[in-house]
Amino acid sequence: MYKLFISLRYLRSRKISFFAIAGVAVGVMTLIVVLSVMNGFDQELRSRIRGTLTHIIITKGGMYGLENYTQVMEKIKTTKHVSACAPFIEGPALVKIRGRKEFVYFKGVDPIAEANVGDFKAFLLPFGKQPNDLQKTHGEKQTSSAFCGIELLRIGPGDPATDPISFVQEGEQIVLVTLKHWDKISVKAFTIEGIFKSGMYDFDKNYVYIPLAEAQELTGIKEKDAVSGISVKLDDYRYANEVRDALQASLGFEYYVQTWEDARRTFLTAVMLERRVMAFILFFIIVVAGFNILAILTMIVLEKSKDIGILKALGATTQGIMSIFLLNGLFIGIIGSCAGVAIGLSVVLRINWLENVLYNLSGWRPFPPEVYYFDQIPTVIKPVSIILTIFIAILSSVIFSIYPAVKAARLDPVETLRYE
Repeated sequence: MYKLFISLRYLRSRKISFFAIAGVAVGVMTLIVVLSVMNGFDQELRSRIRGTLTHIIITKGGMYGLENYTQVMEKIKTTKHVSACAPFIEGPALVKIRGRKEFVYFKGVDPIAEANVGDFKAFLLPFGKQPNDLQKTHGEKQTSSAFCGIELLRIGPGDPATDPISFVQEGEQIVLVTLKHWDKISVKAFTIEGIFKSGMYDFDKNYVYIPLAEAQELTGIKEKDAVSGISVKLDDYRYANEVRDALQASLGFEYYVQTWEDARRTFLTAVMLERRVMAFILFFIIVVAGFNILAILTMIVLEKSKDIGILKALGATTQGIMSIFLLNGLFIGIIGSCAGVAIGLSVVLRINWLENVLYNLSGWRPFPPEVYYFDQIPTVIKPVSIILTIFIAILSSVIFSIYPAVKAARLDPVETLRYE
């Protein structure tokens, strides 16, 4: 019992101990805030990438190599856990908008089917449009409609609702130029029916939705009833790998079946590695706090050498003296971790409010929306990460208190009391 009493007394009586606690708290707080923001970015990016794709994508050799796609779709629909599928044609093109020419990708879709497998409908709703609006034709020439990404139509800063002059307007014509039969040039005009916004800058800058039949005519594959691929939605994404393998076996190896994570594996791996490297680097803040604990406890041992000598003379064991300083390190780790968690969670839960306050005071945004393409800073609090951070902080505090504890235990009471 005396070990706990003396350990707490040393902790309370030395104000410098609070610097050790503060070091642990800062390390834990920083890890929680950064990991929560990184997890939020990861989840938000995954959600937006998934919205531009679908659970499973099926293609065949060549850009437009999936012929008689209706028969393939009927076969896909019989697979367990498949809830919907939609054909698409995707390819590169040059687009002419108001005299300027840009390289883009066109995506020919059946709008109703596309809305059932992905977030196509959600992309249009903020602008008052519905998927079937893509089927409208315009003027005497019955010009087909097109939906263009918000960044592709942007000609100035602002938002379409408040600054419409900063965007190419609905009703204007665009011209798509692409290859037909691989040896001819195909040119076709479309009328801008509306804007879409996916939340992914590259997609909103480089994609144009057009009707599936028009895309087939544009590429010269209408007579073959061919498409680039088929998008598949599942009733539960947890079965994605199982369904992917089943479809691959059912359709044959001339088809290429992949989940959206397979399609974007390089990017997702890069994001994951970035998150892990960031956590590893920030872990060294806790290591620095550990060295702070080592220095402070070593100083306490030197200052309290007389007290330690008296305790040993009264019968305190070597293990007992070690326990006093190990308990000191343990208490510093626990108190610092609890304080760090409390401050860290407070910052995470109010991070957008804090950013707005900082912006109003200084005019500076740590996460500018025009760069990160997020309306708010996304955060995800994972209890497992918090528990692991607390465990590492406490373990580090105890490990760094071993040296001063051993130093205190090895003090010779005769030497420490000889001149007292």
